[in-house]
Amino acid sequence: MTTTRHHHTRTTRLRAAAAITAAVATLTAGCTTDAKNDKGAPASPNPSTSPTASTDPHAAEKARILATYEGFWAESVKAYEAGSENGTKLVNFASGDALNQTLTDIANMQRAGTAMKGTPGHRAEVSALSMSGDRPSATISDCFDLSTWKIIDRTSRQVKPFPTEQPMHYITEFNAEIQGGQWMLTKFTRHGDRTC
Repeated sequence: MTTTRHHHTRTTRLRAAAAITAAVATLTAGCTTDAKNDKGAPASPNPSTSPTASTDPHAAEKARILATYEGFWAESVKAYEAGSENGTKLVNFASGDALNQTLTDIANMQRAGTAMKGTPGHRAEVSALSMSGDRPSATISDCFDLSTWKIIDRTSRQVKPFPTEQPMHYITEFNAEIQGGQWMLTKFTRHGDRTC
C-alpha cells in the first residue's frame, strides 16, 4: 500500500469515526422509541392483567425523559446535516458533556467536509431513574441504528461508507437530570462493542 493510499484510508476512517461519534446517538419525529410504540399495542387478552404503564408510578416522568431524548435527536439530525448548530434548539435538550461532544462532532465533520443524511434509528428506554435527592437523574439506554443515517460528502453529496468493522446497531447510554425544572441530557457513552 502506498503512503498516499494509506493516508487516504486513514483519512476516510477518521471521517467515518467522526460521523460515528456524531451518533450522540447525537430521536427525530419519525424515529420513535419502542417504549413509545408499545403504548399503541393491543391490550393483553387477559383482562385481569393491568398494562405496565398504569402500574409504573414513574411512567409519566419516563415519558418526559424520552420526550427530551426525542427532542435532542430531532435537533441533532438538523445540525449534523447542516454542519452547524445554528438555527437548532440543541441547548433546550442537552448541556454539559452531551452538548459539548455533539458540538465538537459537528465541527469535526464540517472541517472534514462531511455531513449526515437521513435519521438514525432508536430503541430507547429509561433504564434507570432516581427521583430522590436535590437533582433527580436518569439513564436512557438505546439500541442505536446507523443503517438509516449515512455519511455524505458535503460537496459531491455522495454517500461515504462506514468502516467495515463499524457495527450498524450498538448500545448507547445517556445520562439525564432535571435542570431548571426540565429534563436535560448531560452525558453519553457509546458501547460500540455491545451490538443489539
